[in-house]
Amino acid sequence: MGMTDLITGGLGDKMAAGLSKKLGIDSTKATWILAIAVPLIAGAIKYNQSKGDSNQAKGFADALDTKHDGAILDHVDKVIEQGPTDDGNKIVQHIFGSKTEYVAEGLAQKSGFSSAQITGVLATIAPIVMGYLGKEKSNEAQNGNNNPLGDILGGFLGGNNASSGGLGGMLGNIFGGDKKVENENPTSGGLTDKISDFFDKNKDGSAIDDIIGMFTKNK
Repeated sequence: MGMTDLITGGLGDKMAAGLSKKLGIDSTKATWILAIAVPLIAGAIKYNQSKGDSNQAKGFADALDTKHDGAILDHVDKVIEQGPTDDGNKIVQHIFGSKTEYVAEGLAQKSGFSSAQITGVLATIAPIVMGYLGKEKSNEAQNGNNNPLGDILGGFLGGNNASSGGLGGMLGNIFGGDKKVENENPTSGGLTDKISDFFDKNKDGSAIDDIIGMFTKNK
């Protein structure tokens, strides 16, 4: 199972169906939200891991090992139905920090939902992403991989071929036609760099517009 399964695979279908019902939107719009939110969460996690803070990195790894074993993936439909939890809100705040409001506002402007609704979606999805990472981290470690998290996130964010678990081709399929991905390989030095730039500098929310704009035009 690749991480793109959280967007377009079996898990993504269940999550989109749940969001569609909960928010009163069609499945296409729900998939669009997942196609933006999941990479943003993954990209922010990757950025946090790249900062060189060994204590933070260890704390995150320990959280995956002890709290996020992947069991949540067996009932994502119920998780979506339940909605945001305190744990989900804490994860979002930890991942995005002081930029949480900017992220929510940027997604809200593009999607037509309120920032509160978007924050709720992020807090609902974040534990699922963590569960996926925890499960895959454990599997990779058992196979002798010394940097499982880096490889999982790097493969997802840096891949251009949808079949290999990367984003590029998959997003092209989602947004296709006149809503093509703006960059043929939006995640190779693109999404990750923009997320790093956004978190590194004291910017306003315009950077989130740039990040979202990498995926779709006139959405």
